[in-house]
Amino acid sequence: MAYQALYRIYRPRSFSEVQGQDRIVATLREAVHQGRLTHAYLFSGPRGTGKTSVARILAKAVNCEQRCENGDPCLKCPSCQSIERGQHLDVIEIDAASNRGIDEIRDIKERITHQTAVSRYKVYIIDEAHMLTTEAFNAFLKTLEEPPAHVLFILATTEAHKLPVTVLSRCQRYEFKRLTIPVIQARLQFVAEQEGIAVEPEALELVAQAADGAMRDALSLFDQVVAVATHAVTVDDVARQAGMIGQRQMAELVAALAHGVDDVIQVLGDLRIQGLDEKLILRDLARLMRDVMLYRSAGPQLFSEYRREGLEQVVTLLPKNIDTNGWIDAIDQLAQAEARLRGGFPPDLAVELACLKLQRNLWAEAPVRPEAVPQFVEPSPSRSPETIVSEQPPQTRDFQAVLDIIKRDRPSTHALFDKATGTVDANNTLTIFFEFPAHRQLMDQPHNRDVVDRAVKAVFGPEAQYRFVDGTAPNGRLSEDSTVSPTALKAAIKEWFGPNVELTGID
Repeated sequence: MAYQALYRIYRPRSFSEVQGQDRIVATLREAVHQGRLTHAYLFSGPRGTGKTSVARILAKAVNCEQRCENGDPCLKCPSCQSIERGQHLDVIEIDAASNRGIDEIRDIKERITHQTAVSRYKVYIIDEAHMLTTEAFNAFLKTLEEPPAHVLFILATTEAHKLPVTVLSRCQRYEFKRLTIPVIQARLQFVAEQEGIAVEPEALELVAQAADGAMRDALSLFDQVVAVATHAVTVDDVARQAGMIGQRQMAELVAALAHGVDDVIQVLGDLRIQGLDEKLILRDLARLMRDVMLYRSAGPQLFSEYRREGLEQVVTLLPKNIDTNGWIDAIDQLAQAEARLRGGFPPDLAVELACLKLQRNLWAEAPVRPEAVPQFVEPSPSRSPETIVSEQPPQTRDFQAVLDIIKRDRPSTHALFDKATGTVDANNTLTIFFEFPAHRQLMDQPHNRDVVDRAVKAVFGPEAQYRFVDGTAPNGRLSEDSTVSPTALKAAIKEWFGPNVELTGID
């Protein structure tokens, strides 16, 4: 016997087997049980959520010869079995994508006047109903509104908004929702046990995540992964087949965002070489930002053990002081980047631009409050003109020399010194003030420390010391090469000692 895809083998055969659509199943079961059937149903919702399967189950239930008390079909009578084989004379499935014209609708109108061949109801299942032409819909309206008593119409569509309002008003509508990850994962676990497939629970969770709420997509991907796996199915197997970014690769990308521009470009290049789709890179990164936001605001208990371990690795690499608005802006930037892909923008540039913006906004401009800024006390004025010049002047020229060396050795580290200032005290200790606390935090990383250490010692000598501080340099401190004009000096002395003081030696 030829191999059958898993999604065909494990397609729901009765209401009891339908997953994740409890409200719809309960309503249809009760309608069948009480005999309160309407003449037209509209099943709408995302692909792979069970619309066509439920339509077939409903067709079996209304024509079943030995129906169960709860409204389920028996699956054993000739009617149920012939519907499952697709050979029932009174259950007609029509693909509206290829039978969309007015001629096909006229044919239906002629055939529904005939009585059923072997069953109680003649059921028409019209799949992808939104593909019918306007003329076909117009010809169908009267029939849809007042069909013969033995006829049942079931329309299925993924785009209900494309149906005319006149059609919508004539149908009893059921909206199918996307399935949750736990529901899909449980079904995949059942399939794996039935098929004798060894698989990691984390791999099933990743398959469910990649399916985006569609059970059929999940089973198709699982079938694909099993076909190439030579051992127990692992997370890496799923990630490769789905084109997703694995946890290790995601951690590398986040680490690159924390390090600098050159690292980001290199990691993105490696991901492209591995064949990862740019759209999936953006989506996975956006999903990570959302998960981190929830992880920090609500705690790790919201996530499974597998997701929790991955998030714990990534969270340590991200700034600790980003507020909710910062995460929302980051996710929105990634969504805008994906929109650029649909507009024909070069995919590689769109991803690079999004990541660099993310780096700038999260690591460089985080709206944070410094944890501890040293308090500087201005020296009390002395009755001497020499106090006009600060005792601890900023060494602007020497500090610029340090920055020049850092820029030459590691440009990504130099970028963290944007709006940074430096002062040197009498003990030859360089204090570097960072306006952005996120920059100062990144300076604690070993590779950044090494570059600064070499540069400071090259300029100030091997015994020089330095420290990093959040905030800006104290106001009122003049640089070493700053000079005071005679006019300003005279004004300052007279302001302090009085206007009658005699000044000599100041030109």
